[in-house]
Amino acid sequence: MVYLVLGLSLLVNVATCSRFAGAARVAGRSEYPEVEETLAYGSHGAETKVAMLELSGTILRDAPPTLFGEQVDPVTRLLNEIQAAIVDPEVRAILLNVNSPGGGVTASDEIYHALKRFRESDPDRRIVVHVGDMAASGGYYAALAGDVIVAQPTSIIGSVGVMLTAVNAHGLGEKLGVRDVSLTSSENKDLLHPLDPVDPEHQRILQRVVDDLYDRFAGLVLEHRPFDAAFAAEHELLDGRVFTASEARELGMVDEIGYGEAARAKVLDVLGVEEAGFVRIEYTGGWSGLFSVRSPEIALPGMPPQARFLYLWKP
Repeated sequence: MVYLVLGLSLLVNVATCSRFAGAARVAGRSEYPEVEETLAYGSHGAETKVAMLELSGTILRDAPPTLFGEQVDPVTRLLNEIQAAIVDPEVRAILLNVNSPGGGVTASDEIYHALKRFRESDPDRRIVVHVGDMAASGGYYAALAGDVIVAQPTSIIGSVGVMLTAVNAHGLGEKLGVRDVSLTSSENKDLLHPLDPVDPEHQRILQRVVDDLYDRFAGLVLEHRPFDAAFAAEHELLDGRVFTASEARELGMVDEIGYGEAARAKVLDVLGVEEAGFVRIEYTGGWSGLFSVRSPEIALPGMPPQARFLYLWKP
């Protein structure tokens, strides 16, 4: 019994300390991030070093609290890993493996911007993107920073567009006797409030924002891919639809079709070398052992999801 009490006491103390410490590391951005490097392909003796990074899942800054504190969100993690590649003079290229339906507008844009910074940090640096299941919406947005995009035969590509999801429960509120009593400084402060009747002016205001964010996305596609606006319009490339890998290759949305070995070969090709050491870079955030983000997560109840503008494919 004594050992059981001591064990429970230790667990509570560890969870409490880690929770406060974890909250402080969520932002976690650094000019010189702490990372672990593991050779995945090639040899330790290779003169050329390639950083292998992962963009996987929905691109959101959600880091749900757990029993052992806040976890570093996946966007911050990837941005730190890209930054580690930027400041490492030995890294000649990034091989970015993408499997994402997209996500937040700003988060997707930050990843794209960080990848561009890597390219611009040295004129000889290159980026090859390898798509797994999908590079859709924000996932494709980030992939646009690559010199070459290689998609697997079964990849889904595209979904160029923006969405803002909202639900109106005005009718249900009236039936249940629920009404909005919010106080605002102006009539446009609570756009699309779910308990108010739908206001066409609110829709127009938000549609302008959606259109502007879409124009940026579409503009980057036209900047980075080998087709112009007329071709894109003719083949309906920018209207939110998705394409198979073979369609995307034929239309110029990706450059090649192939598996992981083809993507690695393309890295060697664009660098003009015969061999390289492909190194997985993983952000550690300066934590290890029991406090590591790799520890099993026990999710705690969180807040409801917030409304946000999304570069997201949501079939």
